[in-house]
Amino acid sequence: MDDRWLLSRRALLGGISALGLSTVFQTKKAYAAVPPRFVVVHVPEGMWNGAQRPVSGASTLGPIFDPMDAFRAQTLVLNNLDMKSRSHGPGGDEHHRAVPHMLTGTEMADESNAGGPSLDQTIAQAIGGSSQFASLQFAVRIVYGDTNSRPIWSGAKRVVPAMQNPWDAYKRIFANAVPTDPVKPKFDLKKSALDHSLAEINGLRARLAASDRERLDSYQESLRIIEKRLISVTPPPTGSCSPPVLGNAVDVKAESNYPMIGKLQMDLLVASLQCGLTRVASLQWGNSNDQCGYSFLGVNTLGHDMAHNNGNCDPNGEKKKKVYRWYSEQFAYLLGKLFEAKEDGGSMLDNTIVLWASEFSESNGHQSNKLLWFLFGNAGGALKSGRVIDCGGRGTNDLLTALANVYGVQGTFGNPAYGSGPLTAIHG
Repeated sequence: MDDRWLLSRRALLGGISALGLSTVFQTKKAYAAVPPRFVVVHVPEGMWNGAQRPVSGASTLGPIFDPMDAFRAQTLVLNNLDMKSRSHGPGGDEHHRAVPHMLTGTEMADESNAGGPSLDQTIAQAIGGSSQFASLQFAVRIVYGDTNSRPIWSGAKRVVPAMQNPWDAYKRIFANAVPTDPVKPKFDLKKSALDHSLAEINGLRARLAASDRERLDSYQESLRIIEKRLISVTPPPTGSCSPPVLGNAVDVKAESNYPMIGKLQMDLLVASLQCGLTRVASLQWGNSNDQCGYSFLGVNTLGHDMAHNNGNCDPNGEKKKKVYRWYSEQFAYLLGKLFEAKEDGGSMLDNTIVLWASEFSESNGHQSNKLLWFLFGNAGGALKSGRVIDCGGRGTNDLLTALANVYGVQGTFGNPAYGSGPLTAIHG
């Protein structure tokens, strides 16, 4: 094992609280016959009536999505999907229902919680056991934190929060992977990480309430399990990788910094994959109820108002087109970073599946049928890319099931009542 990827004691302790117990008891499963990387990206509000979608046989993805034309050969356009589960079970308004349903495919447990794990977390359970982080979640400017901003769940009522601050994310992800000084090692190979940690844990335990002590005891019991898992951490899959340079910290809540924070989060996401620190990641742009005014584009209108044309703020959809095309440009940046990361067999994009999902097909009416989703990359040949597929109203659960199957997760995904089997069309 490459000693550069050993954890420092303090980073180990910090990582325990960040990871939570849900990742402690993950079991290693056999990898599927494809490189095990999966990424999901959520863009708010969805499409709208009159928006031009990609057409089969065309030489471009169209005026909204053409920033991604360079990657058409690695793209699967999935038109006319139906999020069938959203119409069932408890939940609030359409925004607050659609986001928890989008990647879980099952009824909510109650108005505030999803009813099952999201696809990325299920895949992470299958393929994340040999990486330092089973999965990593990134977000850009979440204005308020209710279910319309919570697409990622490790199980029923167990939300997985995203990291919004790139500088905090950097510390969490890359501070753990410290090089060992050959003269004065930062980590004593002859002593257990648990032995290093006991003094701090025991000193803290006496100051905690009984309920907190129980949780700390549970963490303590899990330390050796985590340590054993970290000993088998896979070194970086490429000959070289390095964390990105972030520069000076800025206000992550300021709308003017939205593009900058987004790029930094994408840089961190790709570096985490390339360095072998995780194999599953997600990126969330804002809230479903879009609270960005896109002043940096000269739009100066809240995304949610544009979606509904409130006050006749966007009668021709030109503002929405400008905003969604900007998101396509951001996605092209992410795809470019994945393509530039070369590895055996091609690029990291060739060996990864990236799902671009949104909760609405028509944002004004909050409709979740006729959805337009994208898949990029082909996981080493698992998908037949370079096509536009009319899914004919098939449930999103069918797509989620097919993707789960690619990564070795057997059976159906989500509530099988809202699907008809894996969407095999993605394989050709």
